[in-house]
Amino acid sequence: MIVVDTSHDKLSDLASEVSKKISICVADISSEASLNTELAPILQRHAPVDILVNNAATVTRRAKITDLGLDEWQRTLEVNLTGAFLVSRMIIPSMCANGGGVILNIASQLGHVAIEGAAAYCTTKGGMLQFTRALALDHAEDNIRVVALSPGAVQTPRLADIFGSPDAAEEILGKSHPVGRLGQAEELAEAALFLVSDNASFITGTDLVADGGYIAR
Repeated sequence: MIVVDTSHDKLSDLASEVSKKISICVADISSEASLNTELAPILQRHAPVDILVNNAATVTRRAKITDLGLDEWQRTLEVNLTGAFLVSRMIIPSMCANGGGVILNIASQLGHVAIEGAAAYCTTKGGMLQFTRALALDHAEDNIRVVALSPGAVQTPRLADIFGSPDAAEEILGKSHPVGRLGQAEELAEAALFLVSDNASFITGTDLVADGGYIAR
């Protein structure tokens, strides 16, 4: 398993937490040069790759686009969409040569519906859904499945940082989900594992929404 992030400390912490041996790669997925320098040599050592998860994302501050800087808009697109494009383009040839694989793109319920002050994020997550569909059509004949997972709000350290604490995140966001709570990381992990497993072998070019009923309203 190869895990890519911009933070060496976070990668090291993850490596110490999980029991399975992983290879860590410090790289900026929005930069082709960074990927060629840092990720490509690791891929050579670990080829072939049969599962790719495009999970990296960033968010802007909450603002209308009239108050949003071009650099903020571009950075969100570069990480959330261009990054998925660059890494997929790097991995797909080895998948083809190996007889197939699975690409899982992590989208969001905000790719289906929008909220105020998040135009850049919502746009990129909607784009991720279309990227999933288009990529699935392009590579179905290569035995590559491409699927997306759209989580609702999930209790994570990042969310706790944004709202001040896990309890505050639960109080503010939990009620916007019909099930009355935030999702748990383990629940999304189980959904992801299903999508990349052989049990989902007839599923491609589509999206699994795991949002506690958020977009049903």
